[in-house]
Amino acid sequence: MNRKENQRIRLTKTLLKSSLMDRMASKPVSKITIKEICENAGINRSTFYLYYKDQFELLNEVESELLHLAEQHLKKIDSNENNLHYLKELLGYIKDNSAHFRILLCHPESLSFQTRFVDISIRNLKHNISLNCPEPISDYVFRYLTIGCLSMITKWMESDFDLPVEELTRLIFGLSDSALAIFDKPGERLNSID
Repeated sequence: MNRKENQRIRLTKTLLKSSLMDRMASKPVSKITIKEICENAGINRSTFYLYYKDQFELLNEVESELLHLAEQHLKKIDSNENNLHYLKELLGYIKDNSAHFRILLCHPESLSFQTRFVDISIRNLKHNISLNCPEPISDYVFRYLTIGCLSMITKWMESDFDLPVEELTRLIFGLSDSALAIFDKPGERLNSID
């Protein structure tokens, strides 16, 4: 396949993805027809079927692309560096792609994307940050941090980005750092609760 064909395919897929996201702003993917997607994109249905089986496969590709790029930011976060910069990059990426993230993170019918986002976040945190506690405890800690951060990001989007990226970065980092501080000292695993 030559370069011109590759560009045409990429453009076609981009138009279809944008069309799907436009439609999802007003109704769930299960109620969106291929005909609607194609008419909105200005593309024939036969062209759609060259690349996708249905609207769910198209949505899966949109989700996978967003998650892949988000994961590139998450992979940079570890326990040995000042992660403010990397967290700021991730939040900037989410804000820059807010049209898609709002639909996929803020709508209840997008539970699949939310679950995948949480799972990828937890996997990367567990891989890059070591806690001074046994694995069952660390699983809960990483889930707590991830769900809390995701909730803050969702609130931020729903509030039309009422905080600057830098301020939300400091807030998330400060709260997360405080939550992780309890595991900094060996042997002091939540003893104050006893």
